[in-house]
Amino acid sequence: MKKTAYLGWAIGSFTSSALVSAVGLLHLRFMTDSLGLAIGLAGMLTVLAKIYDAACDPLMGHIGDRTHTRFGKYRPYLLGGGLMAGLSMVMLFNVPAALLGTGLWVWVGMTLLFFSTAYTLFRIPYLALGRAITSNFQERSKLMTFSVYGSSLGNMAATAAAPFLLSRIGSDRAGHGMVAIVLGVLIALGGAASFALLREGEAAESAPSGDGSLREAVGALRRNRPFLCLIGFKLVLFSGLTVHMAAIPFYTRHVLGVADSTLGSIFLVQTLAMMGSQYFWVRLAARHGRRNALLGASALCALAYFSWLFVPAARPEPFVHLCALVSGIATGGIFLGLYTVLTDTMDYSRQVQGDSRAGMLAGVFVMVEKGTAAFGTFVFSMTMAWVGFVSSTGNGADAQPPSVRLGIIVALSVVPSLAAVAAGLIMLRYRLPGQAAPEHAAQASETAEGNALNATAA
Repeated sequence: MKKTAYLGWAIGSFTSSALVSAVGLLHLRFMTDSLGLAIGLAGMLTVLAKIYDAACDPLMGHIGDRTHTRFGKYRPYLLGGGLMAGLSMVMLFNVPAALLGTGLWVWVGMTLLFFSTAYTLFRIPYLALGRAITSNFQERSKLMTFSVYGSSLGNMAATAAAPFLLSRIGSDRAGHGMVAIVLGVLIALGGAASFALLREGEAAESAPSGDGSLREAVGALRRNRPFLCLIGFKLVLFSGLTVHMAAIPFYTRHVLGVADSTLGSIFLVQTLAMMGSQYFWVRLAARHGRRNALLGASALCALAYFSWLFVPAARPEPFVHLCALVSGIATGGIFLGLYTVLTDTMDYSRQVQGDSRAGMLAGVFVMVEKGTAAFGTFVFSMTMAWVGFVSSTGNGADAQPPSVRLGIIVALSVVPSLAAVAAGLIMLRYRLPGQAAPEHAAQASETAEGNALNATAA
């Protein structure tokens, strides 16, 4: 595999992470605090778009598995999806000033649907491409570390650099629009670069067997028990994670009363911790197994989320950054573990079930991500409406009642902590038939440790 593939894979991860992180972090607050939409309506529009998005994911995976072009099965979608995604970012945060009332929320709803379509068109083929690039264990392990590095940089651009820029130019409607243009250009360029740099090593692989129907493909997935266990883990963990992410920008503004520069610094610390922890998590997985490393990461997530409960609002420094540090280390283990275990379940599908359904597996994997995002956004927005959140226009600096501040804190800390514990209990049931025997564990450990050293050096 060419070295440029590692760069292309990291850029693809940067692209999807920057897109979904920016929208997930800033768009709900933008709708309530800059456009003046009621939080119940804003949350409902977001949820409906995510439900549509999630429903499209398995279909996109099924289409990708059966696509045949001279550029490969999945690569063409990286270019088209990346360009559409960049445009959707600009449209989401640059709402025509003349739109009011029904026209305003119709624009918001339509642009959310366009964003969802673009993200699906890029993300599903990108994940499926991970198996098609190489089947070599060493190369694939190293490839997944680059995925986390790229994702971390994309997350940094969306959740650290963007809030810093907002704090300088203004966190109002115009400021969000300018930041969205910058991110949109980066996302579009990322899609084009990943298309140019990646190649499909298994492009000639035959299509899945069976009658070719979507129903038959779903039946095959239901028989992939390791994949179902992984999906259950992700379903529960990400439900809590989404509530946590939705609460953070409201927490810094309405509980701590600090500028968006603090929001940016929180995510900067978290992202650097994600990147710096990769060597540790790869070694832990090599020594104790991928499942056990993922279990350790979920336990650390529970501790990290719960620690936010004890941050003193009057003097949040340096406690918020300590919480962000632990959260980043835990999240680094979660994402590395999810990506590597996902490719294991793809191998299981081909080797044990006799079919290659990488696109379909990727589609369901991302569908759960989006479904939990819809659920988390719905829970948070409805809770805020119930406790009396007050929407506004401009920079959203209006004071909130004590019930709102308490609701934000619970959503930030207690809910995601309990979800992480429950997810860990689900992952205890994960077993991959045909795993290496114990006498081969030492050899696997040495291989994985070598991968970690190579990835760090690169």
